Amino acid sequence: MLLGYVVLVPVLLLLGYLLTHVLDNSVGRWDAHVNQWFVRQRTGAWNTITGAFTFGLNTVPVIAVAVVVVVLLVLRHHVREGLVLVFALSLEITVFLSVTFIVARPRPQVARLNATPSTSSFPSGHTAAALVLYVGIAVIVHKCTSNRLARVLADIVAVIAVVGVALSRVYRGMHHPTDVIAGAAYGAACIWFALVAVRAGSPDPTAEDDRGRSPHERHLDFRDPQVIA
Repeated sequence: MLLGYVVLVPVLLLLGYLLTHVLDNSVGRWDAHVNQWFVRQRTGAWNTITGAFTFGLNTVPVIAVAVVVVVLLVLRHHVREGLVLVFALSLEITVFLSVTFIVARPRPQVARLNATPSTSSFPSGHTAAALVLYVGIAVIVHKCTSNRLARVLADIVAVIAVVGVALSRVYRGMHHPTDVIAGAAYGAACIWFALVAVRAGSPDPTAEDDRGRSPHERHLDFRDPQVIA
């Protein structure tokens, strides 16, 4: 997990510097064009929908959902799966707080539909948290059950949550498109590092008996970081 922090923070700081300085007149202009396009699409209905997505991925709801899921996993004797979620979310928020104040990218210059928080625009913490939480849950569901319906539902929820909150943050004027792209990318990296960390911390990675499991189920073992590829 320390390696994940050491890798992600410099990469995001470099990307943030490029976006705010080197690429401000190229990528920055594209960001501004997209921001203005979303403003022109605003309606009362979409304001409500995007507001719901944003609220659902605020800090308190994310922590609440994560606590419930982790407690259920522990009660079901899936402690290591629960640790994946704990580690990934811990890494996500730690990296976010280490980067956002240093980069200090201004929010889009459009009318915003949310109160402006003290953090800066880069990267999108909401998008990163959505990906870590709901894609993380989907990965765990694939590990813990072979029920096709449960797996499909978990995947659908993950896609809706991530895409919904990413578009909502741009629509509501809170982030540039490149902020949410960076948030999604480093959120995925947080899950990968968490999977590696839990696998490395297991006393015997081969202790679990794979007999009777299909090749597909073995491939989706959470101990294999390629599960999120």
